[in-house]
Amino acid sequence: MLTKMSEYTTVKFSDSYGLADSIWKILFETSQSDVDHMFEIYFYPCCEHRAYQLAKPNRWTLLHRFIHCYYWDSYEAFEHYRDDMRDLIITEYEAVLNFYEIPYPRFDIPEEMSEDYDRKTAEAICSLRSLLPSVRIVHDTFQLLFGDRASLMKFNQGIARVVRDHLKKQDYPEIVESDGVLCRVYLPIWVKRAVFYRDKGRCVVCGKDLTGTILTGEEVHYDHMVPLAEGGANDPTNFQLMCRNCNLSKAQKTGTSDKYQTYWNLDDKSLIEARRYFEGRVGSPVWLGCVQENDEAA
Repeated sequence: MLTKMSEYTTVKFSDSYGLADSIWKILFETSQSDVDHMFEIYFYPCCEHRAYQLAKPNRWTLLHRFIHCYYWDSYEAFEHYRDDMRDLIITEYEAVLNFYEIPYPRFDIPEEMSEDYDRKTAEAICSLRSLLPSVRIVHDTFQLLFGDRASLMKFNQGIARVVRDHLKKQDYPEIVESDGVLCRVYLPIWVKRAVFYRDKGRCVVCGKDLTGTILTGEEVHYDHMVPLAEGGANDPTNFQLMCRNCNLSKAQKTGTSDKYQTYWNLDDKSLIEARRYFEGRVGSPVWLGCVQENDEAA
């Protein structure tokens, strides 16, 4: 039974929104060859541990790892390209630590460029970097992306290419059913709970309410967005909630829907009021003046 909700935790999304946006742009706006290269670097199953991470659900998901790798790659690039502006790097790191209320040492940095300046700024950057709450930032970013099934499906399509290209049955007979196809595994209750609450207890395709299924005997299906037959992983990010009929109709195809249950909807009265307000703004002298100026500029 899905009765216990997750524990409350403190989340700060300031840096995470920017990081989530960067991940989204990688998935949807970056060239396929560059994306494939990133997935090869981050997920190539060079050892048994990495292979098993593709095959079984882990709380530190594959998406966590992707965000974490990109996070540190970004900071390394930031330090490399701003090496001639080390004060900027220090200011950036201090801002992150201040936001997360993490104490850090103060450094007496010489104003003049010198060997002493180089040494002390390098020490400061190294010290501040070690204090950055990377795991927390990564997990906060994960919280944002986990709610977007389109991003999750795109991400898992990248994972599937790695699985198809590199996981062979002769190498990992315990977890690989056939070349490029992972074995189906038991889904832990914490994964089911996370997916159930994310999708708000409704089938993501038809919207059927599945919250009363324990009483009705209706089957709740936890579907692979990217199916195992196409290289899909058993990662928690690859599952979505479906009713029995929709899951059987989907069969062995990759897919999700753009249907989301919102926290509230605008009723007809609210829509009419919003439209009247907007029309009033459009017809106002200020609005008309802006339109006239734009027309003249054109």
